[in-house]
Amino acid sequence: MKVVSVIDSFKGCASSEELNEAALLDLSSVTWQEKVNIPIADGGEGTMEAIYATNGGKWVLTTSKDPLGNDIEGSYLITSLKNKKVAVIESAVFIGLQHLDPSEESIRKATSYGLGLVVKDALQREVGEIYVTLGGSATSDGGLGMLAALDRVSYSTKGKENPLLTSTDIGFNSNEQLFKQTKLFAIADVTNPYTGENGFSKVFGPQKGASTAIVKEMETKAKELLEKVEKQYGTNLNDIKGTGAAGGLGAAVVLLGGTIIEGFPTIAEMIGLEETIKEADLIFTGEGKIDAQTENGKVPYGVATLAQKYHVPVIALCGSRSQEIGEMSRLTLGTFCIQLGPVSWQEALDKQRTLKNIRLLAYELSQVLLKGT
Repeated sequence: MKVVSVIDSFKGCASSEELNEAALLDLSSVTWQEKVNIPIADGGEGTMEAIYATNGGKWVLTTSKDPLGNDIEGSYLITSLKNKKVAVIESAVFIGLQHLDPSEESIRKATSYGLGLVVKDALQREVGEIYVTLGGSATSDGGLGMLAALDRVSYSTKGKENPLLTSTDIGFNSNEQLFKQTKLFAIADVTNPYTGENGFSKVFGPQKGASTAIVKEMETKAKELLEKVEKQYGTNLNDIKGTGAAGGLGAAVVLLGGTIIEGFPTIAEMIGLEETIKEADLIFTGEGKIDAQTENGKVPYGVATLAQKYHVPVIALCGSRSQEIGEMSRLTLGTFCIQLGPVSWQEALDKQRTLKNIRLLAYELSQVLLKGT
């Protein structure tokens, strides 16, 4: 029989590949003649590695700027998808939260300028498509920094501070030739609009250090930009799902002529996940936390939905489980927390402990399943 493990990374703890390996390790090779480890992501951390594991490619090391304007080096992936040369860039590598401590000071300084520099580097390598993942960014600049690096907007504090909060002279430039030969896509795992109660200022601002006063200021400036874009280009950014993703980076991609696409379906297609799932006899999936929000485009929900299409049983494993898990109750044999008892947050994030627990639980659940057949 064939067992497939497609567990998303436990953020800050263990990678998708490590978790899959642990889940499969003790399963009997006599019963499970084929054990398949599929690294997966939903457009956040680990996306490049998931695509590389299936498609291969070349890692490109480039210099850029972190959110605070410091020089950094980072890598992105150039690979082949459907016979096209494409680049895959993770925002978090260059402008992620690991580069700063979220605070009122940092949110006034953090900019997405460095991400724009990386996109510019990829353009010079004559790729047919560029995919930018939006998960894990530390910025809330409305996408202005990225646009400035690509000469789509101009302002006085270019590359040095959050222009949404510090610039009053923001102007849009015409740069029609930039993506004439290359298609640009943003891979997003959220559908937030640009402004409003679910916009980037109010939803993501506090997570990135914004006080109530700063959130209000950001929202006011974002609305001004929204109106300016609609007046100049006839486009209401709030009518496009995901423009508020990653502090407004979704909007930047739209203003560059790009398209915002859903995370899990895109990654699943890139790695041929459906073909692997339909041939399986059992599937393990999971992520760090499974709750009622998991059905909003997260990996476990996507995997379970594909598996149901082919009547393949699914077991979900997680570091933390809510009582209410929405559609996951219907789509899986069960959703199980790997903790063996009450634990501290620090203990829950211990990699070796996590891998040991997931290894044990996957084995025991597979044994229960076999004895019940």
